[in-house]
Amino acid sequence: MLELLPILSDTPPGSVVVPWWLRFGLLVYGALLVAALMIYIQTKHPRPWNVIWPLVVVLVPIVGAIAYFIGATITYRRQRDSNQGPGKQPPGR
Repeated sequence: MLELLPILSDTPPGSVVVPWWLRFGLLVYGALLVAALMIYIQTKHPRPWNVIWPLVVVLVPIVGAIAYFIGATITYRRQRDSNQGPGKQPPGR
């Protein structure tokens, strides 16, 4: 069996072989988790969402952080558009 798996035959006994895609996935998850939590800390959220968003970001790997980014962007744009009022152009246009 060790002849079929040359990676396992080169590793010392007792060590664990971790596939590259798992290491890469953990790196992506960690980066998205840190970014999402940094944005969450800097943003005010209404009452039920201030508890739900951190749980979604932490408990649903990768997809939770992406969902938070999309949800926060949509909320920000809606608030920004409603604050400008009718007939007002956003700055820079």
